[in-house]
Amino acid sequence: MSDLNLEELIDRHLRGELHDSEKERLTELLDSDPSARKTFVQHAEWDTRFAEALREERHDRGLPDILNRPAKERSTIFRLRTLLTLAATAIIALAAGLYFNQPSMEPAVAKITGVNGSQLWTFDGGSIVRDLSIGTSLFGGTVEGVTPDSWVELEFGDGSVVTISGISMLTFSDNGQKTLHLKEGTFSGSVQPQPAGRPMLVHTRTATFEVLGTQFNVDADPFAATLSVSKGSVRAKRLSDGNTIDVPAAHRVTAAPDREMKLVQVPDSVSQWRTQLHRGPDRSHGRWSRKSDQKEATLGTVPYTTEDGKVIYTAGFGVARGDSPPVVLRTDSMIRVRGLITSPHSVWFGMEVRHTNGDFAGRFQTVRPAKDFQSDKEFEVLLKLRDYHLDPSLNHMKTELPGVPFDLVVGSVWCHSLYDQVGLAIIEVELITPSDDIDEQSFVSN
Repeated sequence: MSDLNLEELIDRHLRGELHDSEKERLTELLDSDPSARKTFVQHAEWDTRFAEALREERHDRGLPDILNRPAKERSTIFRLRTLLTLAATAIIALAAGLYFNQPSMEPAVAKITGVNGSQLWTFDGGSIVRDLSIGTSLFGGTVEGVTPDSWVELEFGDGSVVTISGISMLTFSDNGQKTLHLKEGTFSGSVQPQPAGRPMLVHTRTATFEVLGTQFNVDADPFAATLSVSKGSVRAKRLSDGNTIDVPAAHRVTAAPDREMKLVQVPDSVSQWRTQLHRGPDRSHGRWSRKSDQKEATLGTVPYTTEDGKVIYTAGFGVARGDSPPVVLRTDSMIRVRGLITSPHSVWFGMEVRHTNGDFAGRFQTVRPAKDFQSDKEFEVLLKLRDYHLDPSLNHMKTELPGVPFDLVVGSVWCHSLYDQVGLAIIEVELITPSDDIDEQSFVSN
């Protein structure tokens, strides 16, 4: 692959625009090529500097107010930024080369206190660690969850705990002041009181959040960031115009250039939810196929390798998001799934759940045997919540996690086959309750 194509992949990855096959290709390159890892870190650093320049110098130096432009124009500007990156790489390399060639002598910034699914840690000039383990000390860098069931919990030296879940990307450092950059995804924090004048700073593409000591959640994408506060208060600053607002407990705010920035109370929870694949692949993980006159929109499975070498073909959906009510599981909740399968095979159905304050509460799953599915046939299954059990990979945390998913918030849902690609694709996933007057006998594989 040429340098230009590699840099295009990296730049689009930092903007959250890669398709699943492109993400797999980039991961392979980073695993096998040290120079690719070095280029990745250079671009991530440049991306961070670019965002900081927008925050600090937009008005003083006349930098373009990209975040206020229409989506199409923003996309054009970001493509132009790739060309600027090529010109800037040589300059950055002069300074970065000194750093990349020196071993890290800095003390640990945080340690892993919880981990699940597949993830990456990039640090020290491009070194990569895959599938982190509890107790690992991290010297800053970037942590990335790469699948819907990914989850990483970091504890700083003062006891502050932050968590990313699902497909998320977080860069973090602590040089006397904790500074975090959430490129995309879902983030939660339980932060101890910070030193005077040095709040924890959580930067997204559209906002900066100043945290002195509180519990909060952030849901970020390239064009908006939603902050929800559970305890204490967090100051939010929108980057497009510098507007600030203090967000108290039980309230939230969304920072985006194209909508009013105002406080709203965190909405009451709901117990029903449904995918909307016909609208596009937003917040999904898999191979999306659009709706046509002949077929409904689907989300096909894509492969990834677990930490113990198993190949899983999975498709998933993010459920929890800051700008919608939390979806809470009742004891009588059920999951209805419609899909397609090419050849009969056991299928696992799972969910990642959280406590109401955003803390990770576990991953639960159930399995349907191959006899419940027929070749090249659409299937429809109804899964009772009481049939879901804690994922065996979390047995080491069994005493710390709830034994059942009742009364918890759904973070994501997914399904997968193990070892074999069996043409599994999802048409629709729906969370329902008995009040919907469902005839359970009608929901069997057919």
